[in-house]
Amino acid sequence: MIDFKKEIASYIAKATTLKQEVLQSYIEKPKDIKNGDYAFPCFKLAKELKKSPIEIANEIKEKIEIDENVIDKIEVLNGYLNFYINNKLLTSEVLKEIKKEEYGKSQIGKDQKVILEYSSPNIAKPFHIGHLRNTVIRSSFI
Repeated sequence: MIDFKKEIASYIAKATTLKQEVLQSYIEKPKDIKNGDYAFPCFKLAKELKKSPIEIANEIKEKIEIDENVIDKIEVLNGYLNFYINNKLLTSEVLKEIKKEEYGKSQIGKDQKVILEYSSPNIAKPFHIGHLRNTVIRSSFI
């Protein structure tokens, strides 16, 4: 699967004098999906370059050269450079991962015994905190 953080960091490194490894550690996923798939915060660069993060983001956006087969678009929002991954590429990469024969298989719990406990509180008595353990915890591994 393509490492999109690495790809984005390489685009930013070509547009700036910064090292790709450092840039890759700055790239993050936005909390809101409306703000793209990946975001590059320009706040850490503001001290070094003595400019506002918004100004830095705009300068990088103007200089950056992207492969439109990888990145659909770039937007600047409040000091962040937001990257939108090409949906066709992302879909094909995910499908490649899923089609692997070992996808979804796990050895967790192999050759172990499992105990199942069911709660059965007395319906003639009030339900209280003492009944919670077995009601909430349905199974445990030994």
